[in-house]
Amino acid sequence: MNWRLIKESESARYDSFLAGLDSGDIMQSWSWGEVKNDWRAHRGVVEDKDGQILAAASLLVRNLPLPGRTVAYVPRGPALVDYSDSNLLAFTLNSLAGLARKEKAILLKIDPAVPEHSPAVLETLSNMGFTRTRQTGEFGGLQPRHTFRLSLDNSIEDIFSRFAKKVRYKIKYAPQRGLVFKSNDETSIEDFFRVLAKTGNRSDFIVRSPQYFRRLYPILKKEGRILLLTGYIAEEPVVSSLTLIFAKTAWAAYGGQDDTHRNLYTYHAMNWERIAWAKSRGAKWFDFYGVPGIVGESHPLHGLYHFKQSFGGDYVSYIGEWDLPLSKPLYLLWELGVPAYRSTVSRALKLFRR
Repeated sequence: MNWRLIKESESARYDSFLAGLDSGDIMQSWSWGEVKNDWRAHRGVVEDKDGQILAAASLLVRNLPLPGRTVAYVPRGPALVDYSDSNLLAFTLNSLAGLARKEKAILLKIDPAVPEHSPAVLETLSNMGFTRTRQTGEFGGLQPRHTFRLSLDNSIEDIFSRFAKKVRYKIKYAPQRGLVFKSNDETSIEDFFRVLAKTGNRSDFIVRSPQYFRRLYPILKKEGRILLLTGYIAEEPVVSSLTLIFAKTAWAAYGGQDDTHRNLYTYHAMNWERIAWAKSRGAKWFDFYGVPGIVGESHPLHGLYHFKQSFGGDYVSYIGEWDLPLSKPLYLLWELGVPAYRSTVSRALKLFRR
């Protein structure tokens, strides 16, 4: 096996490899590295003796406010043809660790889209010195550890008919009362910002800046990997979202709704439009993108959990984030929770949240 970094001239081949994998994720795509222009993106592949790609990874590096030190992150990666091949996994991770060391990283962080119950993978990671990170935030880390995924294998009519009667009723409710959607209309990007900001203020969660979305949208639209969807009632924007698509999956990555018309179930209608779009684009799964695990009614995010569960997808858990310490003294400071140091690393990593 051979590891090598690749140039932009090979981006199509790189993305084609990812697109053929069930675990292919947009955060490992070539264009996502362009979105994250405040990180340095290094893309590499592992090839066999015949030049066939066996693994691929986009490693992102960000400077820390410490002289010459960085953090290295492989979001939702690396991507392998066979994660049960321990030799391939170890070779790929050793190659990434070598690259991270050259970049003076204090740690290499990975969070591949590997199911939680993968004992061979966990054993390889532990044997190599990786440690599972402490769960942070409501969703388990920088990227959600738990989610619901809806299979799109059946016809769109069959998918709709399998929803519970109450869900079908709610999907139809707002359109029957004047809700009209605009899709990929660039003039509605400002409406998206406004709706998302209102949702963030109401629900007390961090909202990305308009500048971030102004960069993300044209890059992914050029590749045909994004849907901007905004719903209007009497020409007022009341619900809006961005849906991402790559390889075999579409993700409900960003979205919000105005409180004024929540009683019309506008988000149900919007999610159905997103699902139908994903199906029309050939996606195999629609990922509702993040729940806080299986939670009871007393949990503050039970409403979100119940809403995403109601569409009938399969509950999926991943192995979560794993760190390989590359500077043990500095990583130890991080793990012990020295406030100033941990805050510095946390701020850098949080900038990578989708």
